[in-house]
Amino acid sequence: MDRRRIATGARVAVTMAAVIATLALLPACGGSTAPKQLKGTTLSGEPVDLASYRGKPVVINFFASWCGPCNMEAPEVAAFAAAHPEVTVIGVDTGDAQTDGQGFVQKYGFQFPIVFDPSGALAHDWGVDGIPTTFFVDKNGVVKAKVVGSSTRETFESKLTSVY
Repeated sequence: MDRRRIATGARVAVTMAAVIATLALLPACGGSTAPKQLKGTTLSGEPVDLASYRGKPVVINFFASWCGPCNMEAPEVAAFAAAHPEVTVIGVDTGDAQTDGQGFVQKYGFQFPIVFDPSGALAHDWGVDGIPTTFFVDKNGVVKAKVVGSSTRETFESKLTSVY
């Protein structure tokens, strides 16, 4: 009897984990207004305010230097940003040490603003449950797509069409 309970419990746990993982990878339905603020200071001390980019599509990528999937995705983010100067890309280094974040940015050659979010408050405000997470925001400040987990430039390209 105990073996049967253990086996049933294991099947339920595996099924629930699969459902949660699948839901996390689904894109956002789009159409929700971005949180009112994405305001902070970059890793180099410059102020950043999402409101100042209104009127232009914005891609926001939450990451951390210690995150394995973030390290896999970083070259893709850098290539995407370089290929789309017409789009504002903002990185948010969350739950990280400043020197580690600076090293990550240098390693991958990020050429866009990186907001420093050591406490994870911005990630929390944006509903980020895991990193990396990337939001695609249209010129009116409406979140049109969301990618959770490590992704590719091709995926970013396909999501970019949602903000135009």
